[in-house]
Amino acid sequence: MPDVPITFEDLQKFDDEITEAEGLDMIATAWARARQVAPCLKDDATELSDDDTQIVKDVLRSAILRWHDRGSGAIYQRTAGDYGETIVTRDPSLFRPNEIRDLKDVCGDVRKRGVATTILPIPQWATATPTVHPFLTGPDETGATL
Repeated sequence: MPDVPITFEDLQKFDDEITEAEGLDMIATAWARARQVAPCLKDDATELSDDDTQIVKDVLRSAILRWHDRGSGAIYQRTAGDYGETIVTRDPSLFRPNEIRDLKDVCGDVRKRGVATTILPIPQWATATPTVHPFLTGPDETGATL
């Protein structure tokens, strides 16, 4: 899948304020980051199903529109009488965790959560359970010396 699955027209359907130059730059950046998250998207031989292509397209579109909505990432404050608020519009990453999982799932690289295991620190003897303490010397009731 070497071609970008999303176009500027796909973005304009949802946000008509985005300019073509902004949209194309954002698409290029989001596509590069998606290919870092899901390396199979870099491979020209990768054939995605129509459903997988739609998932990739949806993840890119959601991330780009969210990125455009938050603007420059500035922090600003406003007050009205006794009420005041601070608005932070920056987000440290382009993709949300569920979007990263979706991209990796398209490639089959999803790491499942581990299962709980128990490790018993009690030694297991190979033959039979001893009848005397193993640190004591001398024969047990069968006559064998430990």
